[in-house]
Amino acid sequence: MSTAISRNAIDPSPPGTDESAWQQALTEAPAWIPPDGPLLVVSPHPDDGVLGAGGLIHTWKSLGRSVTVISVTDGEAAYRQWRRLAQIRREELKDALQVLCDNPVLVVRLGIPDGCVADYGNKLRSAVFSLLDPGTTVLAPYERDGHPDNDAAGRVCMESARANGFTLARYPIWTWRHADPRAMSESQWGKFTLPDRAQAAKANALLCFSSQLFPYRRAPVVPDHAMAYFTRPYEAFLL
Repeated sequence: MSTAISRNAIDPSPPGTDESAWQQALTEAPAWIPPDGPLLVVSPHPDDGVLGAGGLIHTWKSLGRSVTVISVTDGEAAYRQWRRLAQIRREELKDALQVLCDNPVLVVRLGIPDGCVADYGNKLRSAVFSLLDPGTTVLAPYERDGHPDNDAAGRVCMESARANGFTLARYPIWTWRHADPRAMSESQWGKFTLPDRAQAAKANALLCFSSQLFPYRRAPVVPDHAMAYFTRPYEAFLL
């Protein structure tokens, strides 16, 4: 998650949509589990993939299955005054995945400038195709998430899935905060249930993203009131 972007700056401070409204909207959503096979997680910023799918990543690795994370940007635009932020956020992702999984998760870093994913669609598309194995499920951000990088990455993956027929599930990040659950009632949701161990692993992994959770010269990018979306006993995906 990243916010300091002139194209579509996002203010993280307002409370946003109440979590209870989402809980009600998702009550009837059916259980979902990816097909057996590898997972390819497209993460526009270092924390997005863990926020949206950390419990699934943990569960999949615990079953001995392959998980690869495409880290699209380093999220360096979250705080413009912080010169080492790109390095810090890369280290945060590394630490989070080590907390999340006993076995290493492969991270493929693209180094696309934070806020400019729309300008590098071909690079992202090529990376996805190069990492697709038979039976791979791609987890990508929702293409209408409300952040320009998330939207662009989601569109690339959606278009590629339609053209090439691989399985795609989309995880929301900013949608939880700005969308009206009633307006998305016709969407096809699926819930991946998280065992207690997966919930605990995800919660501990999220603490590794200290640059986003705690204030550094400004309000945190992921304030306390937003964490309820990412600490549910399930993870919700648009299918």
